Amino acid sequence: MSYLSYPRINFYGRFFTDPSTVNNDPTHYEVDNTVPSPWQNPKGLHRFQLQECSVVSTIGASGEVSDPLVNLPFVTTDQPSSAKIADIDVYQQGVPTIYGMQVSIPISEGVSLTGLVDPAVLNQLWWVAVLATRSWQDSDYMMDSFGGDMNACGVYQSVIRVPQATWPADSVSPVLALLKSQTTLEDGNYLISMRFVVDGYRNVPEDVNFQTGRITGSLGPVIGSEPRYNPGARLLAGRTQDKSDPWNWPMFNNCPFVIDQNRKLLILDLANGICRQNAGGAPVDLGTLTANVTLADNSQVSLGNVDYSEFCYNLYSHIVEMPLSDAQLTQVLSGSLSLTISRTDIGPQMIFQENILQTTIEVEVRPIRMSGFPGTTSSTSVYVSRLQEPLVGKQLQVDVVSVHGNTPGATVPPSNPGNTPQADGAIEAAISPTDANGFATVTINVLSDPGSRTPQLDGQLYFINITDPEQLVSEPISQSAMISCLVWSAYPINENPTWPEIQEIFAGYVKLFPGMTEKINLIDYNSFQTFALNPPFGLYQAPPGPLGIDAGAIPFFMSREVTDPRYMPVTRDMSPERTMTVLYYVKNMQDNPITPPTS
Repeated sequence: MSYLSYPRINFYGRFFTDPSTVNNDPTHYEVDNTVPSPWQNPKGLHRFQLQECSVVSTIGASGEVSDPLVNLPFVTTDQPSSAKIADIDVYQQGVPTIYGMQVSIPISEGVSLTGLVDPAVLNQLWWVAVLATRSWQDSDYMMDSFGGDMNACGVYQSVIRVPQATWPADSVSPVLALLKSQTTLEDGNYLISMRFVVDGYRNVPEDVNFQTGRITGSLGPVIGSEPRYNPGARLLAGRTQDKSDPWNWPMFNNCPFVIDQNRKLLILDLANGICRQNAGGAPVDLGTLTANVTLADNSQVSLGNVDYSEFCYNLYSHIVEMPLSDAQLTQVLSGSLSLTISRTDIGPQMIFQENILQTTIEVEVRPIRMSGFPGTTSSTSVYVSRLQEPLVGKQLQVDVVSVHGNTPGATVPPSNPGNTPQADGAIEAAISPTDANGFATVTINVLSDPGSRTPQLDGQLYFINITDPEQLVSEPISQSAMISCLVWSAYPINENPTWPEIQEIFAGYVKLFPGMTEKINLIDYNSFQTFALNPPFGLYQAPPGPLGIDAGAIPFFMSREVTDPRYMPVTRDMSPERTMTVLYYVKNMQDNPITPPTS
């Protein structure tokens, strides 16, 4: 049950992020578009940081407990650099990934719980998490006066890796001592499940909270073979609703939940499911919210009222624990859960319902980047379950979709062309039957060079949808069941590149990421040469990089692991072959520093 188990450490506060948005428009990647529109934050540096965050509660086996962690800060360390957030592609801005985030709870002088977070990917993103002030129609001022980002909400789930040697002594915190005993020890690190929900992001420069939003999150154990980047839980789907409905009918998203049989609890995660009254504000007034279970004979049993209050959101990360009697426990294990409201003036009263026949499909790593040479392969795992139990020997199917502007899930207007015809049939995907723990493996294979959409938009984008062939596929497909795969063009590494080739490689970055260009103009030869030769890697306390290069800021940052927050380019959309071509140019420049720029 990961973060839905115990002990649980809840935090609340704000987050800061400043991604550049110049690269959000496909037309900006056209070579003849030399002066792209600035959008909202052209000089953003793609940082992601926690602000004003603290531990607000701790949960034990029997509910909330007192612990020294409560009221302590929950921070990002910015070590060795600020975490970075980046989209996989302009046509897929729905899976932004946070790289290199290190989090910490400083406890006392020299004592902290500090660990590195695996790359965290946004999931279950919805754009209508704030009640409209005019209507739900897109044409009506995009629903309200706030702007799209302020209306959006989504969830991240990942794993924090805390070195065993630095875990605080058991005497420091009973909750941390219990967490250590409950969680997984792997490769010298204790693993912590981390789920956090973000909403209410302010993208208007005049706003006093510009570039910040609200964050609420929970930490818990990583247990056995459960999925690490998904809840692996049962799921309540929000009621079906159309944008033609009245403005005062709130929208709803999905809510994972689990049944803890040992503790006889129904545990609901409402944080990403209920529409807010305003951006980053309280849930919409629903009257009384009641949990019910529908039995096989279609009779319905009430399980009690659900606390969906703002207080619960702020203090418990909107995770609600409801005790169950023996009879209720038996009923909910096989029955269908639903949540109903007492109000009758804001649409149908059943706002969440579980389909107990539906196969739950959760891809563990959903964004994938691949080189475009035939024979290149990549893979990811998929957790398959039903009623909180893994499905064994289950054979799913995969469908590879070449992404165009009108492809469901594409994050640009349909007027944008998307992939070129060369992309068709360039990759294939297959999926294995699920193993004893409910995991299947999706393998992606490059068959031919996919080419590029423009000289400055490398590669082609694919959605790989995973479905149960025995069930009717709903549209749009769940975000959890879709892989976004960027396949770069097959660019041969050039060991003797010329300066014009290097300029061409960096031209798009200089145009689309002015924040980086302010620091280093990568198509200006004098600037490039200065930062390609200096300083020595010793300044960074790093060994030589590829090709034995041991100096230069440019090769240092370009040779970091993609998970390193210092990796360049920060947007992580340069192919390994283009990167190596740049590094060969740097190597040749260092060996022959007076090489003229035109050679």
